[in-house]
Amino acid sequence: MVDGDNMPRPRSPQVIERAIKVYKILEEQGGRIATPDLLKIVLSRGVANSYSLLHHTLMVLENAGFVKHERVKGRAEWYIVKKATEEELRAALSSK
Repeated sequence: MVDGDNMPRPRSPQVIERAIKVYKILEEQGGRIATPDLLKIVLSRGVANSYSLLHHTLMVLENAGFVKHERVKGRAEWYIVKKATEEELRAALSSK
């Protein structure tokens, strides 16, 4: 096995830009937002075109330590746990 064979591939610029847009929407909402409500917003703005794409994006942000989710009445609610500028988000997401 060659060194680096187990390394994850770098995130694409599209994934990073989508994550930044979703993070900004979470900021705009000013608190917790349930996944179905967030999905309506991202669909209307053309940020993502499916639930699975939104969920993947939220997991990227969660794995990077910027957002978390909790189950409330059977639904996931997402919220920001680490404030960041667009530049900080881009740098952190590019380095993962």
